[in-house]
Amino acid sequence: MQKITGIKSVDFKAVARGHGAVNWNGPTELVIDIEGKSKSINNHSMPKLRGYTNIKGYWDDGNPKYKEPQNINFKETPLYISANCIKHHLFREEFVDLQSPEIVQNMDKLLCSLTGLIRGYVIPKTENKRTSPLLLTDFQDQLGNGNYEQMGRSGSKEKEKTKSGTEKSTSMFSKTTFGDTEYIGYGSISIEQLQFISLSEDYSRCAMRIDKNEDGVKLAEQLTHFIKSIDSIVDAKAVYHKNYVRRGSIFNKGEAGILLNSAAVGVLINETLEILKRLSIRQAKGFMFVEEIMVDYNDGMVGRDMMRIKHSPSNISEAKNGEYAVYFEGI
Repeated sequence: MQKITGIKSVDFKAVARGHGAVNWNGPTELVIDIEGKSKSINNHSMPKLRGYTNIKGYWDDGNPKYKEPQNINFKETPLYISANCIKHHLFREEFVDLQSPEIVQNMDKLLCSLTGLIRGYVIPKTENKRTSPLLLTDFQDQLGNGNYEQMGRSGSKEKEKTKSGTEKSTSMFSKTTFGDTEYIGYGSISIEQLQFISLSEDYSRCAMRIDKNEDGVKLAEQLTHFIKSIDSIVDAKAVYHKNYVRRGSIFNKGEAGILLNSAAVGVLINETLEILKRLSIRQAKGFMFVEEIMVDYNDGMVGRDMMRIKHSPSNISEAKNGEYAVYFEGI
């Protein structure tokens, strides 16, 4: 079996700081204590908490017992920002509606973007897709500065009436809020998924349809131009071939596609790390910004080297000391 050598992934650890929650779950049904009596409510605003469920069991009659939000342990069920939220804000400057009919006629514009090359996409109408080479974990808070707040919403001086004709009482609502936050998150950019763009429908991963080889050559030129617009100094290049075969394959039956050379891969990786360093989120009366990242150019050859930046940080390589692995060749 042929072994593929070189840097197989670029992994990273991100440390972010902020204040308040920026990623919410919305209204949650809970039980609170009002004037000495437990009352079920559904107007409690709850941010995303890792492993939290508001139900702690069931009564003998089958009805659920709800946890009281003021008793949440924020170390056991920490605040987090979902990976989907992080990705949304990373690529928000390249907003695209994948449901738009215009996309089908302009797939080359989508592919020649960071959204197309790094975030990935699925076009429902044509079933074209590009699997994202960027893996992200949720960003999890380390401080646990959560707080339960119960508030009252006062009405007008003139009492309103309910449907039954009785006077409306002052409404109660509550929120789980946070003070200062510190998040840790991890990610990885797969070289195999980044460097190859399939233009064939044989393996259900066609990024876009082409009618003839000339279209593939033209698309490769567009990709080269886009990557050079990010960094014109390096010799970045995208190359089309009608039969790219993954190294080590028993048969030479491959697929039409585009392969990015090492310089092009490097440009896209550096740009992805840069937008991650600049990431900031301000929404829902909270904010977060990335303070620092640690990078591992991972050329490990055994399974336990995967994401070693998380479990064995002493073994990482913070500098690029070799070439990126090449998984495909034109035959």
